[in-house]
Amino acid sequence: MGLKRSLGVVTLVTAAGFVTAVAQMAKPPVAALVAAQIGQDYAQTQARVIQFFNEESVTTTLVAAPAVGSTSGGSSTDNSNWLKVEWHYGINPADPKKFPWIDSVQFKVYVEARDLYSSAVPPGSQDGVAICLTGSVTYLNLAQARDGYGVVYLHPSTLARYAGNGGTEDFDRKFNVKVEAYVGGKLVDYQSKNPHDKGGPDWNKIITISVPNLVLRQDQTPFLMADSIRYPMLKPIVTPDSGGGQ
Repeated sequence: MGLKRSLGVVTLVTAAGFVTAVAQMAKPPVAALVAAQIGQDYAQTQARVIQFFNEESVTTTLVAAPAVGSTSGGSSTDNSNWLKVEWHYGINPADPKKFPWIDSVQFKVYVEARDLYSSAVPPGSQDGVAICLTGSVTYLNLAQARDGYGVVYLHPSTLARYAGNGGTEDFDRKFNVKVEAYVGGKLVDYQSKNPHDKGGPDWNKIITISVPNLVLRQDQTPFLMADSIRYPMLKPIVTPDSGGGQ
């Protein structure tokens, strides 16, 4: 009996030690997994420096140019409408208590269009070929805010040239638009007007043909003074002779 009890004790102690050893061996990986999950949850709850809220963040509108210095402006006819592309975002500095500003943000804009006259149009096609009209705008000194806005425009002649076989209203009703936000040269967020269209939110990467510089900054249009307090300060365009020379 004594031997059996001793063996029982030995066996119990050995089993307990084994369980403890296994638990200790299992603890580090479990702890690592928990820490990783906490890190992922934390990252998901942290707002991006520039953050688009949802697919309604990017909107398009056909607008007439303001009648400034002309008696012929202000028309709403189809061939004189500009396309206004506006986007809505939050501004979240990394340490808002210490420095509630973001010095500079570049927004790159991609507008879907159709070209009937490109050499890449398949023979017999009546739809033309899909292209991207591109441009960018850089804003300075963006203060922490929930509601920030940006804007670019497309000229009426650009709309007419690249509407394909449809009308210019296709730019508002049919064609997609994507806006990307860059801080310090790094992409921090992006949003498409129609993220569920064919190609998904990265539809612009599927289109191989792009036409640059046709998406215009506000200061390249008659809308220079429109909503002047709605949008941040534009980064000045530096030219070789802008240093004060004659």
